[in-house]
Amino acid sequence: MRSVRCTYRTAVFSLLAFTLIVRGSALLVNPDQLRQDPDAYKLIAETLSTTGVFGLPSPSDEAANPTAKATAFRPPLYPYVLSWLVTDQGLHLGLVGLLHVVLGSVTVACTLSISQTLIDGGRIGLVSIVAAGLVAVDPILLQQSSLVMTETLAVALASGVIWLWASKLVPFPSIGWAILLGLLLALAYLCRPTFLVWAVLLIPCLLWSTRTSFRHRMLMPLAAGAVVAVTVGAWTARNVRAVGHPVWATTHGGYTLLLANNPSFYEYLRDGSFTQAWDASPFLAAYDHRFEGDPNRLEFWQQDWADRPVAIKTPSSMTEHGEDQVAYEAAMATIKRQPRMFVWSCVVRLARLWTPMPHSTPARSWLPIVAVTTYYGVLSIAFVVGLGRIGRQVFDARWWAILTLFLTLSAVHAVYWTNMRMRSPATAGLAVIAARGLIRHRSEPNPTP
Repeated sequence: MRSVRCTYRTAVFSLLAFTLIVRGSALLVNPDQLRQDPDAYKLIAETLSTTGVFGLPSPSDEAANPTAKATAFRPPLYPYVLSWLVTDQGLHLGLVGLLHVVLGSVTVACTLSISQTLIDGGRIGLVSIVAAGLVAVDPILLQQSSLVMTETLAVALASGVIWLWASKLVPFPSIGWAILLGLLLALAYLCRPTFLVWAVLLIPCLLWSTRTSFRHRMLMPLAAGAVVAVTVGAWTARNVRAVGHPVWATTHGGYTLLLANNPSFYEYLRDGSFTQAWDASPFLAAYDHRFEGDPNRLEFWQQDWADRPVAIKTPSSMTEHGEDQVAYEAAMATIKRQPRMFVWSCVVRLARLWTPMPHSTPARSWLPIVAVTTYYGVLSIAFVVGLGRIGRQVFDARWWAILTLFLTLSAVHAVYWTNMRMRSPATAGLAVIAARGLIRHRSEPNPTP
């Protein structure tokens, strides 16, 4: 028994040490990336820490007495976590890097346990080790861990949900277990609103996932759903007070929809140059002038807005939600004008979500593109082989968290703006199945204690 414990602990500690080295090295190689703030999470976190308001600094603030304007532009969890890492000099980037390394280690540990349960029969086997290793070196996760963005936290939470579902679903999950499941799904929703769709798909599965009494099977989804519902209600109520509208997600969804469905992007799809990234410059130039015309009309987007100064900035009477609605209505107008192109764009976005090949851009050299394509190409083949080896077992209740997450990401990102990093929450599930494809025979390790 003692040697069994040593074997188990050695495997776990070795994987975690490997993760620390790999993720830490990625941060050391790209130290400047943490200083960037592409999605304003750093700015919101610093504003929250300084003023106590989840928002952005008011433009006319004096440095000695800063104030903030409340926002719902980004989901709240990640900026809130970052706000605890703010010092007098601003967000402490070293602590952010440490946070990301810890979250990456959590993801690897969850993947190891998920694979133990689903593939290796509760044991530490070669499939489990390979699956965890694939997550540790995943190129998307390595890249995103060096950025102040939500992917690292989102992947850790998604992996936690899958671990809890796969490892604790049988033989008799308790109501406390269901509440914990709801809590993890609620936190995931606060990190990315997309996860609310996952919760809606996954929680009802509790009705059919076990053979317990009817009363118990009814109470479990009610308990998990209540936690999620209270969380959604709390965030929505906050937004009613803060931004004047019951926003349940963010005030960024309309723009994300428009980014994926606008005349410039549709023209790019019509030309068929899919190996090259879309040049969004014409779209961005037109969007800056959205209050100088009618973005619901095609003629607005056909004008040449490049190098023209913005004559009308955001009107003072325009709320954050109202501005997002302008983008939403423009996207819907584009979809209604070209419904066939919308359908085709959904197909393209699905392909982009799961493609093994990143787009070629002027900022990317050929070597990393080839390396990433090779990695994900092999992973994709291994995934297909793994599905074949797992067979019908993949439809067992323990796999439902993984399957519903695949479905969620595909459904949401078929419509909204999509690239490879949007699939990152599914990394643990992808790795478990791909590892089964890479390993021909199950290993026969010692059982865990």
